[in-house]
Amino acid sequence: MKLLDLLSSGDNRLFTRLTITGGLAGGGSAVLLAIVNAAAEQIERDAVDEVNWFLAGAFIAVAAIYFLSEIYLVARIGAQIENGINRVRTRLLDRLANADFARIERFGQTRLYESITQSSQIISQNSQLLAHAFRSLLLVVAVMLYVLWLSPLAFFLIVAVIAIGTTIYLRMGKELSACYHKLGEAENNLFERVADLFYGIKEVRMSSARSNALHVAFMATSTEKEDIAIKAHDLTFRQQIMGMMAFYILLAVIVFIVPVYSPSFSGTVMKVSTAVLFMIGPISSVVQSWTVLGMAESAAIRMSTLDADLLDMAEPIADGNDALVRDDFSHIRFHEVTFSYAHHDPYHGFELGPITLDITRGDLIFITGGNGSGKSTLIKLLTALYRPTEGHIEIDGMRLGPQSIEAYRSLIATVFSDYHLFSHLYGQGEINRDEASFWLHLFELDHITGIEIPPPREAPQGDNVAKPAEHPRFVRKDLSQGQKKRLALISAILEKRPVLVLDEWAADQDPHFREKFYRVILPELKTRGQTIVAVTHDDHYFDAADRRLHLDTGQLRDITASSSVTPDGRV
Repeated sequence: MKLLDLLSSGDNRLFTRLTITGGLAGGGSAVLLAIVNAAAEQIERDAVDEVNWFLAGAFIAVAAIYFLSEIYLVARIGAQIENGINRVRTRLLDRLANADFARIERFGQTRLYESITQSSQIISQNSQLLAHAFRSLLLVVAVMLYVLWLSPLAFFLIVAVIAIGTTIYLRMGKELSACYHKLGEAENNLFERVADLFYGIKEVRMSSARSNALHVAFMATSTEKEDIAIKAHDLTFRQQIMGMMAFYILLAVIVFIVPVYSPSFSGTVMKVSTAVLFMIGPISSVVQSWTVLGMAESAAIRMSTLDADLLDMAEPIADGNDALVRDDFSHIRFHEVTFSYAHHDPYHGFELGPITLDITRGDLIFITGGNGSGKSTLIKLLTALYRPTEGHIEIDGMRLGPQSIEAYRSLIATVFSDYHLFSHLYGQGEINRDEASFWLHLFELDHITGIEIPPPREAPQGDNVAKPAEHPRFVRKDLSQGQKKRLALISAILEKRPVLVLDEWAADQDPHFREKFYRVILPELKTRGQTIVAVTHDDHYFDAADRRLHLDTGQLRDITASSSVTPDGRV
């Protein structure tokens, strides 16, 4: 069972604890039933008017065992399950962080989000059912053993009726599961229609025909979801009614049929009937949780499959030799580097290179080229997010490999075109307030936002546990796209890494700040010793660079900034 394997990861005693505590709880319930029946039988037989202290003491002792077992099962096993979910979720996130970037791009975000968040949520929400269903199952087994001791004939008839009823119930459950699957698809379609309206509101407002068509599609999808939901509710109620009818049939068999074929059964009919009534709750719990546990098992299978896929995509990174890459490097060199995208259609693949390139520390380099020429691919190779298909990259004569790639990346700060502005400035360490104020003023943001720097952490006193470190954060992030991009660049600058890589950074800036970026900010960074590689289309500012590298369908040319060039890069 993948669910149990997933949750017991790192703890091989989970199943043992489940079995012991569930057995104690279930067995305790059966023993309590036997004690009550024994006491009732004694009272009926002997007409006693005194307390049977032996049975009463046994009842109290078994009840205490049952009570403690139930507490442990619900509380401790529930905590164990949550710990297991946390371990798996953490492992998935770690493997995602260390997976090969090029393969992750092709992997798709939907499956990652669904498996890491929604699947774990499904398991977490239904984690208690695992303990309760397991306990209920063991309780049914214990009570059935008690019935077997009372009457073998009643035992086999009860088993037969339960087997037939469970078979019918599960068949109805398959139809219900298929209905819930259709309901999930209908909900996804409905969410898609809502997303079309939410993200395409401008286009909808611009066309009454589009608005009407979207409204019709939404109403049709909503009606479809309503019909499927009604059917799902109907099947659910039918399934529950069928389950209750199975118990009534079971009681009828015990009361009307068994005594006919077993004359000696009349003395135990009340005990067996009580046992059957006692099992109604546990059996209902097991059967009703079957569908929910099936959903949790499916979620566990998805997480396990993702875990295996991410492990297969792990980037080969070795520890121990990071010191080989120095902050005061002199050169980064590409030696006949080629990169090819894996593509299902061999006629539409893209190949960059071969590229031979030398970047000297302190260079200000612009990368230009048309759409699809390979600019983004080149900077992903430069930042070691992509690994060359052929050729290799060197830094100060040392070839990049698993032992050095992580340290190499730590030299480079980036602002990609599809950048993400984090809620906090993670990994920044201590930030100088004066320096932060300088950059905020230079980027013309000091009047609308700032950087909140938390006070130093106090050392824990006595038995107090140290609180997690707080990270600096921007006071305000609800800004325009251009202003958010300025914050992203400020964050990259404050990292104080020797290399800064920018991908179409100025595209979202107004003309005034675009000129300031090329004429003021980049020169300021260069005077501070920063090596800058920037992808740009702004041909009016090509002269601001020391060198310009032009890409055309994957082929690179080095064009000096002083050359007379046309905007498309031709000399």
